[in-house]
Amino acid sequence: MTDQDIARALLSPRSVALIGASGDEGKNTARPLRYLRKHGFCGGVFPVNARRGEVLGEKAWPDLKSAAEDAGGTIDHAYVMVPRAAVPGVIADCAEAGVAVASIYTDGFAEAGEEGMQFQQSMVRAARAGGVRILGPNSMGVVNVQTGMGMTTNAALEVSGLVPGPFSVISQSGTALGALLSRGQARGFGFSKLLSIGNESDLSVGEVVDCLVEDPDTGAILLFLETLRRADDLAQAARRAFAAGKPVIAYKLGRSDAGQRMATSHSGALAGPDEAATAFFRHHGILRVDTLEALLETPFLIMGRTPTRTTGARPKRVAVMTTTGGGAAMVVDRLGLAGIDFAGPPARVIERLIPLGIRLSSTSPVIDVTMVGARGDVYGPTVGDLIADDGNDAVICVVGSSAQFRPDVAVSPIIEYKNSDKPVAVFCVPEAGESLRALSEAGMAGFRTPESCADAVAACLNWTAPVPETTAELPGGVLSLLRPPSPARLDEGAALAVFGALGITCVQRRVLGADDAIPDDIAYPVAAKVLSADIAHKTEAGGVVLNIPDAEALKRAIVSILVNTTRAHPQADIAGILVQPMETGLAEALVGYRLDPVAGPVVVVGAGGILTELYNDAAVRVAPVNRETAKAMIAEVRGLAIVAGYRGLPKGDLGALADVIVRVSTLAHAQGPAVLEAEINPVVIKAKGVVAVDGLIVLAEESR
Repeated sequence: MTDQDIARALLSPRSVALIGASGDEGKNTARPLRYLRKHGFCGGVFPVNARRGEVLGEKAWPDLKSAAEDAGGTIDHAYVMVPRAAVPGVIADCAEAGVAVASIYTDGFAEAGEEGMQFQQSMVRAARAGGVRILGPNSMGVVNVQTGMGMTTNAALEVSGLVPGPFSVISQSGTALGALLSRGQARGFGFSKLLSIGNESDLSVGEVVDCLVEDPDTGAILLFLETLRRADDLAQAARRAFAAGKPVIAYKLGRSDAGQRMATSHSGALAGPDEAATAFFRHHGILRVDTLEALLETPFLIMGRTPTRTTGARPKRVAVMTTTGGGAAMVVDRLGLAGIDFAGPPARVIERLIPLGIRLSSTSPVIDVTMVGARGDVYGPTVGDLIADDGNDAVICVVGSSAQFRPDVAVSPIIEYKNSDKPVAVFCVPEAGESLRALSEAGMAGFRTPESCADAVAACLNWTAPVPETTAELPGGVLSLLRPPSPARLDEGAALAVFGALGITCVQRRVLGADDAIPDDIAYPVAAKVLSADIAHKTEAGGVVLNIPDAEALKRAIVSILVNTTRAHPQADIAGILVQPMETGLAEALVGYRLDPVAGPVVVVGAGGILTELYNDAAVRVAPVNRETAKAMIAEVRGLAIVAGYRGLPKGDLGALADVIVRVSTLAHAQGPAVLEAEINPVVIKAKGVVAVDGLIVLAEESR
């Protein structure tokens, strides 16, 4: 069976079987048949119920085999609504009947624990062997608005009519699928396809995105995600969607889930699961939004456009025009938090408004025409002037009370520019359903809250094309240092040896034992650190002494370190004391790497030192990166501005720091000895060059 066959069976089946369809209208399992009939599905519908000859007044078949015979030999898509124990038998029936796709509504699988996971995996193996692809379990079904296929248990289909539109939705939450459908319908814009992916046991989000790339009725793909599964599928599908001119927009839960941050290194905390997901989306050209309403409205801002964000370009600027100062202030405030700049009014707008008694400064962040209100002869032409101005990248129109009481006056002048080459967003300050509906019907983005407006506009302006994939090989010397018998966590000396093999300048160092004589050639001051693969955070264990001035002080420091660390970690294997010169520079940075279990390899750069996590000032990208991307990451870190020429301060060698980021990021190519985490903290930045002072590397168990 080809991918095209699967896509057709999934999205536009000619026939469907409802296995376990109930004749009790009060049950969820009765809904799919009602909805298919209610919304005019013209394909074959075959309710299967072993105990009833009819369901809701229609013929029911006792089994799938007899239904398939009456369907002409095959059924494209089966919706499975039977108890869990009966599901494997139904899947076997699907394979025998030649069913291409089975969507499973039933729960009690992987989400129920280890036993449920094993049951799910066994079911998927059997389905694959029989040539059946599975959507779910825990899937609330599939909706194709164009064909009236309401094969779902979601009560949102109780609506009397479905409005077709160019958006398709894939949701890991069945409830969220209904919320998006109902919100869209209420606003007057519709959808093409909506799919509840459930547990994603077989067909992945990425595979379904891939199907939608080929769907002529889909212009944009919206994702409601609780997590990332099979990220490689989504990465490749998103790139195909971008190439086809179909933007992929994601709303993902979990931004505040600090409980997942259980990494050994500072990098693991800075590039935690959600930061890694954001880097993943950006790398593959997926827009991420923070609000549900922005997920619905952002497509209107970007469909038919290409990203304008490029490395090194001036900051993106928004022109804000308003008939209510307070409403505009709310949007401006939110956009400012998102890092968006504001464009002052162009000369043409200033001149246009002077005869009306409005005098604007060329530096004003808002064009406030409250004094004249939503006059069509003023408002519309001014919007046109802003759209034509090269000094801004998007226009936001903030509309006051007229949006509620005079939608014809409030938004009609804006709708005249619905075919603008520039993104135009409208925030209606009052509750203005009619105005928002008019905007949606015109294909323009309208918002009920300043938060969602700012969220969507910022996502639009920060949208980037997928980053070209890079390939490289690790130097052979690196691979040899990572192979067995390396422990899971390398000690600092071994870690610095790996970084040195990557071509990174590392601090000079030597190892002393408790009874060793202090060499005469040590140049003071020095730092002394415990050398142990079992102690990740040396400072907290009393395992670091800095600025040691002479040999006697070094002896005392060694004794103190051994006493402290033995007390704090009595089971630790201590290889000795690492002694290295105190390195000084203009600033310190952290450069790290993390193999995220969901999003894959990422690289991180932040302000260095022991307070790195406290400041949470870092930039994260999918690894590996090139030098241009590394420089862009450095520019994002506020703490590194002090060595970038800020207020005349001495400049550090940020080019050398960029080289370190690039080289650390190549750990993504470690094929065999998988590196889970790696970190240099700090990297001392000098006027010329950088020095890696402290290193940490954690390997996967199978790499040992």
